[in-house]
Amino acid sequence: MSRLRGWLGVAVSLLLLGLALSVLYHLDHEYRWNDVVTHMREVPGSLLFKALIFTFLNYVLLTGYDWMAIRQVGAQVPYQKVALTSFIGYTFSNTLGFSLLTGASVRYRFYTAAGLNPGQIARVIVYCSVTFFLGLFLVGGVALLLGVKTLPAALPLPLWLTSSLQAIGGACAAVAIGYLFLAFFRRKPLAWRHHRWQMPTFAQASSQLLVASCDWLLAGAIFFSLLPDTPGVTYWSVLAVFVAANLIGVLAHVPGGLGIFESIVTLVLSPFMLPGHILGALILFRVIYYLLPFLISLTLFVGIEMLQHKDKLKQWLAPFQGLNLVLPPLLSIAVFITGAVLLFSGATPAVDTRLLWLQDVLPLPLLEVSHLAGSLIGFALLLLAHRLQRRYDAAFMLTSLLLAASTVFSLLKGLDWEEASLSALILACLLPCRHLFYRKGRLQNEPFSLNWTLAILAVLLGTVWLIFFSYKHVEYRNELWWEFTLFHNAPRAMRAGVLVAIVACAYGLHHLLRPIRMQPDLPSQDEQLLAFNLVQRYGRTQGYLALLGDKYLLFHSSREAFLMYGMEGRSWIVLGDPIGPEEYYDELLWQFRELCDNYDAWPVFYEVSNEYLPHYLELGLTPLKLGEEAIIDLSKFTLEGSSRKSLRQTYAKTQRDGLSFQWVDAADVHTYLPQLQAISDAWMGEKQVREKGFSVGRFETDYLCRCPLALAWCNGEPVGFANVWTTDSKTELSVDLMRYDPERSPGGVMDFLFIELLQWGKTQGYRTFNLGMAPMSGMSRHPLASYWNKLGQLLFAKGNRFYNFQGLRRFKEKYQPQWRPSYLVSQGGLRLPRILANTASLISRGMLGTIRK
Repeated sequence: MSRLRGWLGVAVSLLLLGLALSVLYHLDHEYRWNDVVTHMREVPGSLLFKALIFTFLNYVLLTGYDWMAIRQVGAQVPYQKVALTSFIGYTFSNTLGFSLLTGASVRYRFYTAAGLNPGQIARVIVYCSVTFFLGLFLVGGVALLLGVKTLPAALPLPLWLTSSLQAIGGACAAVAIGYLFLAFFRRKPLAWRHHRWQMPTFAQASSQLLVASCDWLLAGAIFFSLLPDTPGVTYWSVLAVFVAANLIGVLAHVPGGLGIFESIVTLVLSPFMLPGHILGALILFRVIYYLLPFLISLTLFVGIEMLQHKDKLKQWLAPFQGLNLVLPPLLSIAVFITGAVLLFSGATPAVDTRLLWLQDVLPLPLLEVSHLAGSLIGFALLLLAHRLQRRYDAAFMLTSLLLAASTVFSLLKGLDWEEASLSALILACLLPCRHLFYRKGRLQNEPFSLNWTLAILAVLLGTVWLIFFSYKHVEYRNELWWEFTLFHNAPRAMRAGVLVAIVACAYGLHHLLRPIRMQPDLPSQDEQLLAFNLVQRYGRTQGYLALLGDKYLLFHSSREAFLMYGMEGRSWIVLGDPIGPEEYYDELLWQFRELCDNYDAWPVFYEVSNEYLPHYLELGLTPLKLGEEAIIDLSKFTLEGSSRKSLRQTYAKTQRDGLSFQWVDAADVHTYLPQLQAISDAWMGEKQVREKGFSVGRFETDYLCRCPLALAWCNGEPVGFANVWTTDSKTELSVDLMRYDPERSPGGVMDFLFIELLQWGKTQGYRTFNLGMAPMSGMSRHPLASYWNKLGQLLFAKGNRFYNFQGLRRFKEKYQPQWRPSYLVSQGGLRLPRILANTASLISRGMLGTIRK
């Protein structure tokens, strides 16, 4: 269903884009592509310089968004780092759209390196978004109030529409002003569900409004400066149209609002000036405000990547070592833009004077072939851009060859030195980054995301529109297809368009008919019950997570053993060791290994124990230590003795504070669910976290009612709980969710629950209690240890700002457990970064979850 909704969204966006292009094509005024080009050439250099200065000031002003946000969350980051992050983030999101996936990911990568934690980064992103919309509401509202009044003289509007637009403008301005008053009068945080938003001070809110308003005013001034002087057209009327068109472009979900923005502006302003002049100004605006800053940021970052190994720059570049993660997406977008430029160039007329220069030196067949080749290369670059983002080695090689070829063909088809320079520049940026594209595999096996599909189809639709628009003055004749003359551009564009359409349809059919990846069914109730019975029989408590229903189950043919796994990207990740008799492990693991091989997936085993490592080594996989699990021998556990003095004192204190313990059987858990929900909500609100998945449980009633419960009571009401994993074999006891109410429970409630459970398990005859894993602990300190071990030591020692590695180890150490190594086993090598990212995404229930708690 979600996939269907996604394709429906693509269809709606393309429909809106097609409608917008149709409006542009059927305007009442007669205009041609040459009119657009002529206006662009007639724009004085002084106006272009003025627009460039305004653009520079606008991007400097945009850094204020991030600068204010950084101060609001209490972080300290030097301005130069904030400015660099802001510049790349805004050039990326302004050019591509999808700001939550582009600008947000850039900020996460850079601000993490600068020392911000994920919660702070999330608040920075929200703060910048709020500031953006404040400026939109205030400037857009004022522009509608002032600008609509100047339109009726040349653009007759119904009175009701004029009044409605002014009412909308007043409402938008009132929202922005209301935010200012709210900041002045309210000091308590705003709360919504589990989220809290600390209101800025009145001075901070005023700064937000001032910076955001100046941002929109400057952006509108850039576009206004590129329009011809026209009586009756004021800055405020243009600004009203500019802001409204931008907003509709964002809502249409078309990358960069391309086509939507242009059609709205041209439709509204066409009664005032020639459409060709408007479109010329729009193209110049796109180039000056979007394309040039994007190319500058791309060149800047590639330069940093090339120089990052220089000794004298190492200290300055240290915070930006994560550029390796950012460069492939940037380069892929640059290649996509180059492909779009080549297609658009093939759909528009060549410059006659340049063709005259080629007339005596270039054979006509070579010019025709170069024109067709340029368009085909453009389409191929659209496809390869996605593969570059996925870091395919073959995509790098093909893209490099095609960019070099496009440099030549652009010159041969009409001395298009601008396109040749763009291709050469992107090639120069791409070649030094060869090491970033390491993935092996067949390019056609990688599916396109919905956003990429929408972007490619939008470019193809725009190319078709350009062909019809550029040559609508040419009367169609069948003979046009076979005319080969130097100055007849229409036949060349028609042939190139049809050839690209044929290739695109053929590729699309091939892509649709290719073998699809397996999508297994989630386990049924019977399969979950069978897995639960095996857990009870063989004493592997981690198997309780199969009851969540979010993992796939693979059973041995005997139905006496199973493993559970999740799928993220190409990584198929098994959680823990197989559950069942060990004699079935080899067959079951090879069964899973072969299943992955059939679907070109990567087998990954997460949190496996050293006891069964030989089984994984036989699969040809490589182990990677994740940390150590704390295992308590319950037969030896006691509160007596000097070594347990602190535990004894903590336990006595919690009893004096009124804490008491209650064991609740699984059949009776449902009667406590309302109290458990309140405790869980309070705990999550205090910690500002959200539910995770895969390797940990979550608050789901069906899942909780399958497990016994340990309750901590205080003053006659439950204040904390833990759902307990028990087994009939009594080999292992453990807990999953452990939550308490921070306001109503006294200190030490978690220690209280652990001590009571340890004593309960000992009296019930359980052998061990699993306290869970301490990540990155227990790594070898030998000088010859692997790089992973050294990285683990570094994270354990210095990574407390991201995760409480040392605190978690100390908390578990006081119970004097035995430490058992835990591993991730996979094919390793260059796949490892992607495998780790896929694992983190699976646990966090999505990539966005990896940047939040």
